[in-house]
Amino acid sequence: MKVKKIMISMVALVGLTSALSASSDYNAEALFDAKCGICHSKTMPKDMNSMIAPALSGVMKHIKMAYPNKEDAVEFMVDYIQYPSKNKAICQQSKIAQFGLMPSVKGVASEDELEAIAEWMFDNFPAKGFVGRGMQNQRGGMTKNTMMQRGMKNRPAFEDFDANGDEMISRDEFNQFRMNRMKSRMGAMQNQRGGMANNAMKQRGMQNRPNFTMFDLNGDGVVTKNELTQFRAQRKAKMAAKGMPMRNAAYSPAFESMDIDGDGQLTQEEFNQFRMNRYNTK
Repeated sequence: MKVKKIMISMVALVGLTSALSASSDYNAEALFDAKCGICHSKTMPKDMNSMIAPALSGVMKHIKMAYPNKEDAVEFMVDYIQYPSKNKAICQQSKIAQFGLMPSVKGVASEDELEAIAEWMFDNFPAKGFVGRGMQNQRGGMTKNTMMQRGMKNRPAFEDFDANGDEMISRDEFNQFRMNRMKSRMGAMQNQRGGMANNAMKQRGMQNRPNFTMFDLNGDGVVTKNELTQFRAQRKAKMAAKGMPMRNAAYSPAFESMDIDGDGQLTQEEFNQFRMNRYNTK
């Protein structure tokens, strides 16, 4: 009876040892280095131009956002690694455009090996404190979530890069899209700056223009055609004496165009209305 109990214990011990051995058959990190590390760096490289695929922390950041449960994440990774496709991808479309769709590793590693790698990736990445390139927890009062939402909204789709619609993005298509987008942004910036400059010039021009009281030479509250003509002559002579001839004086508006009611007298209201209309049409 005692021998039988010993035999049962030994069988149980062997079974337990086998189970433990099965779970530790693989050095997951070494497998990653051999099967995946040639493309996906475990650390962020100093030279971003040397990257041929997204760094591991960035990959796992997006995977955990989509699959926070480990079992679901591992299942997704094992499937995607073997059967990658644009429709399954959860990374930014710009990353696919930049690096291309990852090649299948089916046959390069067994499913058990891939599962071990995926579990190790989930347990260790993204690295502590990783927030992504160019992303900060808070920037100018804008939270990270708000920035991510805005980035998702403005993110170009795969079809934006795929100019000929063949579901493949060539280097020429990628470069052309980037060039077009850069031109579009530059054009928008120039238009905005041009509009600001025009407004500033208009405001400065308004400040330098003579006001109604300067035209009203006798101070009776209205301006006649003679007063307008006399003031303009005086101003022209004064500016010429300073070496600043008024070359556009000949294009000054006629009195009749300012005298809205045609009574031969220009009121403050008519003067202001004419100037506002002229300002808005420039």
